[in-house]
Amino acid sequence: MLLVFLLVSLGQGVTYSNGRLLLFGENPNMMGAKAAIAFLITISKLISDFSFKRAIIILGICIPFISLTAISGSRGALVSMFLGLFVLLYFRRTSVVNKWALLIFASLVSIMLITYLLETNPIMAERFMSTVETGDTGRNGLWDAAFNIIKDNIFIGAGFEGVKPMMLAYSGASMNPHNIFLYIFIACGLPGIILFLIFLIRLAKLLFYHFKKSGNSLNLVLFIIVIFNMSKQGGSIGKILFWFFFAVLIGSTVNMLSINELKKIRNEDISSIQ
Repeated sequence: MLLVFLLVSLGQGVTYSNGRLLLFGENPNMMGAKAAIAFLITISKLISDFSFKRAIIILGICIPFISLTAISGSRGALVSMFLGLFVLLYFRRTSVVNKWALLIFASLVSIMLITYLLETNPIMAERFMSTVETGDTGRNGLWDAAFNIIKDNIFIGAGFEGVKPMMLAYSGASMNPHNIFLYIFIACGLPGIILFLIFLIRLAKLLFYHFKKSGNSLNLVLFIIVIFNMSKQGGSIGKILFWFFFAVLIGSTVNMLSINELKKIRNEDISSIQ
């Protein structure tokens, strides 16, 4: 993402659509999500081992990621950045007083930064104000249509090739519902969404065990941010980046947990299903 910032600074592959950055034609929301994830990975290094020298270096590195998030115009990416920061600080192993002091300080800095970004980025400000004033995220119509499709076809899905035709019939737009859960429910019906939720719940439990054992909450944060972004982006089921992170997160738990611990979690899952 630092290389991406360099390319943007040099104007290489840069175009704009409605004031939002498209680097080599990539979706602005995806660009913003990548920048937010890069920010969280970098800032976690400071939170886990704080020193003033590291703070100067790491905060300097984070400036390009914040800039990319802002010019992407992605509301979700900006929310992801500060949501992830809150979770990183909340799960940091320290005294209660220190934790709340950090959270309050981070909240004040975040408010100042968000205010600055909204004042200097009219596109981002306009999109946020539209959401606040109307309550419309730009996806409300698609989500309403998706709920109606699910209500009428709750047990048997339409198949992956049938999602867009169904959305066209119910919403008038041949688009994905911009939510991974709604997409899978429409495509695979009730059995499909249950299996997908089991997969996510098992992975979340593994990551929580990993956090309890290692004290490192970064993987848990990445899981939350990936799910958050998949819940608002169109075509997220086909985005390699998200599934790459799932693979990395699964691998990280295998390295940290013993065979007996993995068996214990698996047995708990089986018992809960029964």
